[in-house]
Amino acid sequence: MALKQQVSNVYGVGLQNVGSYQVAGRPFITGSFLTGASPANKIPQVGTEPFTEIAVNFPTVTKSLTVWNYSADPASKLRITFASTGSMTNYPANGCYSELGWRDSITLTLKCKTVYLSAVSGDVLWKLYASLTNIPHERMYVLTGSGISE
Repeated sequence: MALKQQVSNVYGVGLQNVGSYQVAGRPFITGSFLTGASPANKIPQVGTEPFTEIAVNFPTVTKSLTVWNYSADPASKLRITFASTGSMTNYPANGCYSELGWRDSITLTLKCKTVYLSAVSGDVLWKLYASLTNIPHERMYVLTGSGISE
């Protein structure tokens, strides 16, 4: 019985299964508006930069993702993190984020189950495209540690 379970783990979808990432991903597209203007939408944080933050949760683990800041305002900035900024120590100084200016985009080849988007300056229109694997959301560990939340 143990051998049968072991073989199932080797050939099934999973975080360490190469085949889970070799096939074309299932598309996931979303987008919205984040405001940097309403104090009611600000989340408390360490430091001086208040902003709005949302979490985008994926139904399965990602293979890659692309995020666009397509705002009308050239002053708008969008931040991307892989841990909630409320859980980070010294968030403004730790540099564990990527920032997109007006009409910028970034494509990342990575596995994750959640990404956090923040309107840092101005009102931000954003879109996100993810290529999803068949790996269940629950199998992905929480991203934390050096370079992510510290």
